[in-house]
Amino acid sequence: MNHDEIVTMLQIMSAYDSRKIDGPSIAAWKEAAARARWDSRDALNAIHEHYAKSTAWLMPGHVTESIRASKRHPAPASEVLALPKAPPASPETRARLMAEIQALADSKRVDQ
Repeated sequence: MNHDEIVTMLQIMSAYDSRKIDGPSIAAWKEAAARARWDSRDALNAIHEHYAKSTAWLMPGHVTESIRASKRHPAPASEVLALPKAPPASPETRARLMAEIQALADSKRVDQ
C-alpha cells in the first residue's frame, strides 16, 4: 500500500475511534502493511468489518488476521457445484495409473 492509501485508511479508522493521525502512526501502519503485504481493498474491508463487530481498539495485527481469515474460507458450495464436471479418464489413462499404483504397492510390500 502506498502512502496515500495508508493515510486514507487511518482517516477511516479515525472516523470510527477518533485516533490521532501523525507521521509516526503513518510510518508504523505503512510498515505493518508492507510486512503483511496488504491489499488496499482487503485492508479497508477488514477495518469496516472490525468496527461493525467490535468496540476494541484496532491494531495492525487485527487487520492482518482479518485479511488472512477471509482468504481461508472455502468457496461457497454453490460455486463449487457450478464448476464443470471433468470427463472420465480414458481406459488408457486408467490402465497407466493402475499400473503405477500396483508398482508402488509392490515396492512397499513386506515379504514374509
